[in-house]
Amino acid sequence: MRLAVTSEGNSVVESIASISGSLNEDELWCTCKRTINGTTRRYVEVFSDFDFDETDSEVFHFLDSGLSYDGTATTSITGLEHLEGETVTILADGATHATKTVSSGGITLDRSSKKVKVGLAYSSILQTMRLDGGAAEYAGTAQSKIKRISKVTLRLFNTVGAKVGNSLTNLDTIPFRTSSDPLDTPVSTFLEGDKVIEFPGDYDSDAYIVVKQDQCLPLSVLAIYPELVTHD
Repeated sequence: MRLAVTSEGNSVVESIASISGSLNEDELWCTCKRTINGTTRRYVEVFSDFDFDETDSEVFHFLDSGLSYDGTATTSITGLEHLEGETVTILADGATHATKTVSSGGITLDRSSKKVKVGLAYSSILQTMRLDGGAAEYAGTAQSKIKRISKVTLRLFNTVGAKVGNSLTNLDTIPFRTSSDPLDTPVSTFLEGDKVIEFPGDYDSDAYIVVKQDQCLPLSVLAIYPELVTHD
């Protein structure tokens, strides 16, 4: 769940409260104002539990205003009247699924599934400050120098699915699958450790690094290590 801005058409969290929950985790409840199918609606929603070490892809719930189905295999998911007319993102048996538009309170899946998550998508975006990798001339700063990032090492934890680049309009998808992985099943191994990526950026004076997750899958960035060349 994200705390959205107040511009028209975006979701707005109008009220939020924390109450005692089960085990060692409190429950975070909020009142959200959303524009659904052109109409302003208000929903009482609760944040889903988050286990930082969770690797069971079937229980991930990285969606806004989402609901879960857990039962016999089916292609018909109903009970989505609160998202009528909206394009929803889907996780089916732990694997991403093509988006669907809710009609008459339901959707039809492309494949039969037992555990399904359906809700509104959101993007998680990380952008670094301008890099200062040092400069040879007079041992000064590289802030105003022309530079290029050649590679980036992302230190990740229990991650699958992400993009990296120098701006939101220039991102490369980080590969997590191999040619032997079926596309309708979840990735069997979540990355934990360092992932070296060829960086798609060019020479400039900013050297931003942008990491984006736009799938309903986990992404935890522990550190970013760039390799760059600075021109004095």
